[in-house]
Amino acid sequence: MNTKENGKLKLSERLAYAIGGLPEVANSIIAAFLTMFYTDNIGLAAGMVGTMFFISKLFDGISDLVAGTIVDHTRTKWGKARPWLLWLSVPTGLSLALIFFIPQNGSSTMQLIYAFVTYNLYTTIMYTMTGIAKNALMPLMTQNMQERGILSTFAMFVGLGGTILGCSFTFPLIFSLGGDIKAWRTLFMIYGALVTIGLLIGFFFTKEYVQSVESVTNEKAEAVSFLEGTKMFVKNKYLVLALVMTVVVNLMVQLGTCSQTYFYTYSMGDPMLMTSLSLVGVVPTLISIAVLTGPCLMKFGKKKSMYIGAAGQMIGSIIKALAALSLNVPVLIVGTVIGGLATGPLSVPVATLASDGIDYGEFLFNKRIEGVGSAITSFSQKLSSGLAAAMVGWVLALTGYVANGVQNQATNIGIISLFAIIPAVLEIIIIILLKVFYHYDQEADKVLVELERRKEQVK
Repeated sequence: MNTKENGKLKLSERLAYAIGGLPEVANSIIAAFLTMFYTDNIGLAAGMVGTMFFISKLFDGISDLVAGTIVDHTRTKWGKARPWLLWLSVPTGLSLALIFFIPQNGSSTMQLIYAFVTYNLYTTIMYTMTGIAKNALMPLMTQNMQERGILSTFAMFVGLGGTILGCSFTFPLIFSLGGDIKAWRTLFMIYGALVTIGLLIGFFFTKEYVQSVESVTNEKAEAVSFLEGTKMFVKNKYLVLALVMTVVVNLMVQLGTCSQTYFYTYSMGDPMLMTSLSLVGVVPTLISIAVLTGPCLMKFGKKKSMYIGAAGQMIGSIIKALAALSLNVPVLIVGTVIGGLATGPLSVPVATLASDGIDYGEFLFNKRIEGVGSAITSFSQKLSSGLAAAMVGWVLALTGYVANGVQNQATNIGIISLFAIIPAVLEIIIIILLKVFYHYDQEADKVLVELERRKEQVK
């Protein structure tokens, strides 16, 4: 039941929903810069930092399950999801800034403890809680599927645009502020303030229009326990495939994000290339998502579209590796553009695999497990993000990385591998996974017809 006629939303509501996702943008920015801040500015060992990130992401993934339960049990005059954007707006902004106030003169142990606590305060608690609430807000704002698509598009452009701009201008802004620890702290205080403002806009300019069946009729649907839902998940080949694909695709993306500061600074010899190459990549990426993906899906179908996207990104990654080995910036630009153009045909259909799996699970078990499915998928995303950050730290430590110094050949090859070669290997794995395990394109009609038949029987 939707209390707003036709489920149509105002432009201000669409924008507010998208801007409410600024904590995710900030999380992507710190993923790109925090490892280098810890190693080059604070002096922490790269291996220790990588391990800290990996352990933190395990906590972060588990916190998704807790956050989802909290949101589901929230009842206020503002709704169940919106209030968390208000309540956590200031704490989220402050927790982001606190990450960069790590004591400069403390012992390594004290610094690592501070880093662990403040990093998890932001990512595991504040970002997780506001992110779950913001994601839950979409189905509470409208049941109009077209309108939900518009909300997703607005959120994608704000999220992607904000991340690319943030990654592009963070180094120039830090250098303009003096390039020291104080500059990092000042800039991320500004970022924290923007995150707070974004959450407040998300709260004040949105509204939860959708009422549940339970709230209207006082009838409760039979709940699926987390344990039962997990068992159903494991027995569902397409949900398992969605989980594995999410891990591999997200690991591929996050490896590039987490290693790019080292790649441009040491492998290419110019940290400012991060700004120019990020800006070069934004146009083809947005064109890919907004213009190329739809026609690609219509003409080739989901599976072939993912083949095209994975193959295109593999080619782009190989070209980037060759560019780094020859220090050829024009070739690096070509690889960046090709990778950007291939983003949409891969990432958009991969994001729908879990939905396919949920339909297939209902076909198998006559029950739907959106909540458990979303929680496990979200956990896998955060696990792969933590693994990517950890791999960067581990590879740097194993190859003899020297902070702010000239890197040896092993370290340089390690950085290039993290940024381009390992992603290319992961893209090959994606193609193999699709070839061997994904056949839902051939099964979808049978599944959906059977589900519709069951619905007709109980009417």
